[in-house]
Amino acid sequence: MSGPIFIVGAMGSGTTLLRLMLDSHENIAIPPETGFMRGYSALRFTPFKWSGRNWTGRLGWSDEEFDELARELYDRLFMRYAEQHGKGRWGEKTPLHTWHIEDMARLFPDAQFIAMVRHPYGSIASNMTRFRSRLARAAAQWTQPCRELAAQAAVLPDRFVLLRYEDLVLRPEPLLRELLEWLGEPWSPAVLEHHAVQQQRGGKRVVEGRSRIDEPIDDSRIAKWKTTMPAEHRVWLEDRVADVAAFYGYTLDDPAALAPLAPDGSPLLRGADVDARIRQAPELALHEGGIRGPYDELYDPRRLMVLRREEFAWLTRPRGPRRIAIWVLRKVPWRPGRRLVVTGVRRVRRKLGLSRRHRDLPRRKQRP
Repeated sequence: MSGPIFIVGAMGSGTTLLRLMLDSHENIAIPPETGFMRGYSALRFTPFKWSGRNWTGRLGWSDEEFDELARELYDRLFMRYAEQHGKGRWGEKTPLHTWHIEDMARLFPDAQFIAMVRHPYGSIASNMTRFRSRLARAAAQWTQPCRELAAQAAVLPDRFVLLRYEDLVLRPEPLLRELLEWLGEPWSPAVLEHHAVQQQRGGKRVVEGRSRIDEPIDDSRIAKWKTTMPAEHRVWLEDRVADVAAFYGYTLDDPAALAPLAPDGSPLLRGADVDARIRQAPELALHEGGIRGPYDELYDPRRLMVLRREEFAWLTRPRGPRRIAIWVLRKVPWRPGRRLVVTGVRRVRRKLGLSRRHRDLPRRKQRP
């Protein structure tokens, strides 16, 4: 196959590393993530317009005809980028495209999909550090996409492979050899020297996800979360991620203890094998996929609306002594001052035995 290559996965799963590796191949060009499928959705459904649905149909265009135009547009945009870098094939990497795989598969019938997963604690800790996500949000950013990846792989058995970040960094050459063979591309040692190849090209050294292009493969990263994630976070996460983690062959306490995924021991899990694996764990209901957030839904004004911050402030105005104190504190313009007040209140509450127990969600990631 010679169609586009799409890299998808949960945020913080190593998709940028794989992009840099494949982009270093002599025939493959994968630019920094674009999120172009949100643009495609906006073309099909004008956001926040009550008559925005099927506007092209009212002009006499069928879905197939419109997709043909869109395919021509995006192929031209990405192919010019590839040609500018002397490449003959293009690809794209955007984690949020996990929620657009069905449309992408229809829009590009010859596309191949590579999904990446990572140990849940590694992905969650990464998102909490880089994007300041709260624990519950970071957990959903791992669990829901991983559920969706399994469902989509099952319906695209010949065009979908799934791999683990840990396998990629621990055994990069055999995995990349097999992956390139599946993509129909010859082996190139440049994919193992991506840090040197990317650095020679120049440009930005820090790319999406705050990844550095000049950093070589570092297998110590797979266990970095063990020194940064508090024990109470792991306790809270265990019941919420353990089942899906086990589906992907992970042991929660040891990121290097990887159960085989494919029946033949391959580091690549094909779509057909994902379907068989799902059927072995019916209690997970992975065929149903994950729950997407509102950011990737069609913006129908009958269901979603846009408001200025001051227009809905009254809805969130705190009530009660504690909420009033929080509301007043947020009005303090000096951020260090707010921090000092919060720290002082917490110390007093601890001394009085009034501090909140960690029976539920820890509100803030504790720094080591």
